[in-house]
Amino acid sequence: MTEGVCIRLFKPGDLSRLHEIREAAFAPVFASFRNIVGEKIASVAFAGAEQEQAALLDSLCAPGAASEVYVAERKGEVAGFCSVTLDRDAGLGEIGLNAVHPGHQGAGLGAAMYAFALDRMKEAGMKAASVGTGGDASHAPARRAYEKAGFGPGVPSMHLYKLL
Repeated sequence: MTEGVCIRLFKPGDLSRLHEIREAAFAPVFASFRNIVGEKIASVAFAGAEQEQAALLDSLCAPGAASEVYVAERKGEVAGFCSVTLDRDAGLGEIGLNAVHPGHQGAGLGAAMYAFALDRMKEAGMKAASVGTGGDASHAPARRAYEKAGFGPGVPSMHLYKLL
């Protein structure tokens, strides 16, 4: 594991910091989406995207949620998080919403989180793991991190938009 990094189960007191991390880490992604489709389409297609993602994080961290959320601390500071879903019937684990604060990116924190998540899946008896990400330039660092963690091959997907 990366030196100075501790990965632990989420605690309710972490939630506000996780929202700060999510917001900072995904700001370039949402900006990229707006740039790709243009403001007219973005104002409709992505009008509530950031709020929906915030609500998703809240639901992942809620008591009794189906997913497990882990927090990555670096030198005592909460710097990232990763959600893990275990489909015991299918034997498939999934890394869901995850982020590393931009001030901590490039220091191996993502790699440590993904290695932890994959170990958790193996420990739970999962036979395979999946993770989803975008195909645009703003997701290139995430794709590289997932590939470095051993993920691949991927199934391409696209969402197309049109003004009416």
